[in-house]
Amino acid sequence: MKFKKEWMLMVFTLTSFVSLQAQNLPIDAETKKVLYQETVEIDSLTKDVLNERAKTWMTHFYKSDKLDMNDVANSRIMKEGYFIIKLTYDYKYKSENNVSYMITIASKEGKYRYSITDFKFYNIKSGPKTMVTLEAAYAKMNTQNKGETNTQIPKEIATLVEDLKKFMSTGLIKNKDDW
Repeated sequence: MKFKKEWMLMVFTLTSFVSLQAQNLPIDAETKKVLYQETVEIDSLTKDVLNERAKTWMTHFYKSDKLDMNDVANSRIMKEGYFIIKLTYDYKYKSENNVSYMITIASKEGKYRYSITDFKFYNIKSGPKTMVTLEAAYAKMNTQNKGETNTQIPKEIATLVEDLKKFMSTGLIKNKDDW
């Protein structure tokens, strides 16, 4: 009887842990899509300076001066980006998966807001024709892949956001050769 209670407690704890892990990706209540968004205040800068810094950062970070949208009147720019995550299948093999997203940076006097959304997902081996929304791919993932996704995507986004915030506050591009 004692073993049965301990077993049930362990199963309950594991189930709770898995359900908590599944909540790592921020879901917008309105759209039901993954959304990373924050408004950052920099009181000392005008909207024009912030908009120009956002463009410079995008050009440098994505190594391309082509923007998907440049709304000068509203100080808003957009760019599609992507990163690769590795997921385990058959308990020992790794697959490379492309996660693309749309980043929007809007500037106002003394502040800017970044929004990272419209995530798409596909296995690189299968090709971009198999692309689906991240939400659809996530719903079909096994528990292990969900855990890996919940770890890797926030890590990639955190790296991107950290780089963006540093540049927007200083206007200085970090030189890779700078030691």
